[in-house]
Amino acid sequence: MFLNLFDEIALVSGVLIKAISLYFVLMCLFFLKPVKPKETSGSRTSFACVIAARNEEMVIGRLVESLLDQDYPPELIKVFVIPNNCTDRTEEAAKKAGAEIIRVRGPVRTKGDALNQAFGQLMRRDDIDAFLLFDADNIVDRNYMKAMDEAFAGGAQVTKSRIEAKNPYVSWVSGCYGLYYNIFNLFFNESRARIGIAPKLIGTGLGFRRDLILEKGGWNTVTIAEDTEFNADCVLEHCRISWVPKAVTYDEAPVDLRTSLKQRRRWAGGIMEVAKEKVPDLLTELRTMKDLRQLIDMMMILIMPHFQVVSLIPTAIMLTYVIYSYGILRCLLLVAVSLAASYVGITAGGLVLSIRSPYRTAEMTRAILMFPVFTLSWIPLCLMAAVKGSGTWVQIRHTGSVSPRTVSCAGKHVRELC
Repeated sequence: MFLNLFDEIALVSGVLIKAISLYFVLMCLFFLKPVKPKETSGSRTSFACVIAARNEEMVIGRLVESLLDQDYPPELIKVFVIPNNCTDRTEEAAKKAGAEIIRVRGPVRTKGDALNQAFGQLMRRDDIDAFLLFDADNIVDRNYMKAMDEAFAGGAQVTKSRIEAKNPYVSWVSGCYGLYYNIFNLFFNESRARIGIAPKLIGTGLGFRRDLILEKGGWNTVTIAEDTEFNADCVLEHCRISWVPKAVTYDEAPVDLRTSLKQRRRWAGGIMEVAKEKVPDLLTELRTMKDLRQLIDMMMILIMPHFQVVSLIPTAIMLTYVIYSYGILRCLLLVAVSLAASYVGITAGGLVLSIRSPYRTAEMTRAILMFPVFTLSWIPLCLMAAVKGSGTWVQIRHTGSVSPRTVSCAGKHVRELC
């Protein structure tokens, strides 16, 4: 009786996992679809760059300087920093670099709380066409504003830039983040852009027009994953979201495993919070039969952490069956073979990602060899997030000691990873 029940559970969960896996595999393959280059022209959008910062004295100045040092009319760029819960000299460092300060009042639990108060003030300004959001540890390419301007001139309401690791060679952990970012760049955003589906606004480097935030009545996210929540709201409101790969944001990745595990557990838990809030709304919106691809794709992204948890069910049932039928030694052998095969496959994938990325592959060797550990660790992290929630916000110490440098290449300024 119990074996029959196990068989039924394994069958149902197995079919569900295969269906979801097939969906993501097919979506990934669309990056191979040829794309015709588009002729673009700018409209000279006026930008307000908004940065919520908590104890970021060491890095905030470099971000502000990179935002003001653009190949773009300086009078069209304003930088606003929102210091919150700071015990260091973040505000002084931001002002020294050229930023304006927005002060918030009352408790700030999440980044969304700080943005909510800031946009309450910024929306009243009529000298801003579009807003760009960054994390304090970022640095941007010199052509960032120009690329975003072209996207908004082309009709975009919301934009997403490409993310690269700022410190990929410091440790194998930061290198793995670089590979992970390129999974999103290539298989989540580039592939979707080529078939007309909106990119995912996960991570830093997103923008939106002022009139959109006016229509929404400000920044209204309540979860710890404010980027994903905003993404779901934009899909529900049928906004035009554009992928802008020419606009590059460099993000300082964690360099030690413990910090990485805490951060990624928080990410997984945050997406689960958003799924709880937004999947019912997405299902309701499906009845309108409008933008079905966007709605379905957003739901698939939101259920991804749950999917990784569910993937443990057939595995656990299979191992239980092997132990019951053949003993513990046979089970251990099966686990060893499966892990070895996974290691080889994921390592090969990491090598391909490194080759296709802007990183120097020889210096990414440690990250490539450890990429299976980084990738497979998502499964227990999602399980922990499902059981215990996203946890509390934990500050990640940024040093800014490694960053892209500006070099001259064929008369053009570009950022080079160093």
